[in-house]
Amino acid sequence: MLKPRDNTVHAESIGLAAQRQHSLPRVESASFTAEQVRLLCSNLRSSIVISLALASIFIGVQWAVLAPSKLLLWSLLLGITLIYRAALVVRWKDDKLPFGTKEAELRLLLFRIGVFATSLVWGAAGVFLVPTSEPDHMVYTSFVLAGLSSGAATTLAIDRVSSFTFLLLAMAPHSLFLMFQDGSVSWGMGTMLLLFMFFLLGTTHRLHQQLEENFDLRQGAVESASQLRQMLEASPIATRIEDLSNKRVLFANSRYISLVESTAEEVFGQVSPGYYINPDTHGEILEKLDQGECITDKLIELCTFDERAPVKWALASFSPIEYEGRSAILGWFYEITDRKIMEEQVEHMAYHDTLTGLPNRLLIIDRLHQAITNAERERENVAVLFVDLDEFKPVNDTYGHNIGDALLKAIAVRISDCLRKSDSASRFGGDEFVILLPSVKDKESAVEVAEKIRHALVEPFDVEGLTLKISSSTGVVLYPEHAEEVKQLLKRADMAMYHAKGEGRNRVKVFQPDMFTQIDDT
Repeated sequence: MLKPRDNTVHAESIGLAAQRQHSLPRVESASFTAEQVRLLCSNLRSSIVISLALASIFIGVQWAVLAPSKLLLWSLLLGITLIYRAALVVRWKDDKLPFGTKEAELRLLLFRIGVFATSLVWGAAGVFLVPTSEPDHMVYTSFVLAGLSSGAATTLAIDRVSSFTFLLLAMAPHSLFLMFQDGSVSWGMGTMLLLFMFFLLGTTHRLHQQLEENFDLRQGAVESASQLRQMLEASPIATRIEDLSNKRVLFANSRYISLVESTAEEVFGQVSPGYYINPDTHGEILEKLDQGECITDKLIELCTFDERAPVKWALASFSPIEYEGRSAILGWFYEITDRKIMEEQVEHMAYHDTLTGLPNRLLIIDRLHQAITNAERERENVAVLFVDLDEFKPVNDTYGHNIGDALLKAIAVRISDCLRKSDSASRFGGDEFVILLPSVKDKESAVEVAEKIRHALVEPFDVEGLTLKISSSTGVVLYPEHAEEVKQLLKRADMAMYHAKGEGRNRVKVFQPDMFTQIDDT
């Protein structure tokens, strides 16, 4: 059996382990600013790479039509902004969420500074690096800024300040610059870019609202899950939440972990805990839940790999729920192991002899009914042996009932040793035993078993230092040859046993119809 644990210390360790387990897979911060920083930083590295790639291509294309000094100065300014933003990536790469609101606000400010500087540099390119004498290069510049702004509208949407700043500073100067150039084409391009900028601003605003709503919903789910965990942890009944997709435990309160005699790490991990639900039963539960059935107060067996540990039993109820955005199953487990053991003991006492432990009269009659039903279906023979001990009363009179009881126990063991696993031996009365052979080839086979028992009982018994000798008389009947009803089989087996006694005891007698001349069978 598994060793008991200190409940107080164990409960505290469970709570801490469960808290750690639940903090890993999701954002726990209640600050929207922290969520903004998380999403912005997740795109920061790729934004730097894209800006660097676009700048390199832009410089290469414009090199032939612009003064190199302008391009070099612009490259230097852009390089400074990219270095600043890269420094933020390096500084924050090993930090883990969640962090405090003040820290989040500081990081958001530093990020916005980088966005502001980058948008100014690209906005300057849209004014000072536009070769007005080269229409193709003017269009190319407009294309680069429009594409860069489209990407920024998506990646920066979580922060309205950053996204609006980039769009306004990167696109507006270039659009106005084009509108003030000579020619209707330039004016048209500038107007279209300005309209496109407003379109991106509107799109960014809607995307920001959606992201904020999603955050609120997720935070609400986190808070609901937290409240559910607090409620379940305070429950006096063992509970757990299981992920429906991978069968992993997402939550378990301290009472459940105590029930399965395990640790929080084992319950939440891949290793099976000390006790677990029978796999076949677990599969049936999932199948019924999938069919929309409710499962309430289902008796389940808790198995264990430790062969020395006792089986546990629980009344369990299961309900499908949504937990942290996943399809899950909430299970309640009320342990009834002690009650189950008591019920089994009461049932055993009702159907077994308290002295020998063998089935009693009620149980052997019930088994005989079942054997006849099976034999009728399978067209087999059933044999009943009625064994009565010879001269058992003198043992009680001479040595006392304690010795007699000890002898009956030894006799029960010898009889059981002569039988197959499918056979049943019962104590039918004081010194009477009824043996059921549910499947025999013929009466010769039944007589062979009866003789085996007779020979075993003739051997001396060593009982509390005494050597006792006893014999037995046995009557044999077969279904359906001698009778087809339980009452008739027992009565005719008893009749054959009395004939065995009448012929000198210590013998086996098969029922014969002519025995009716002495005992009425009606």
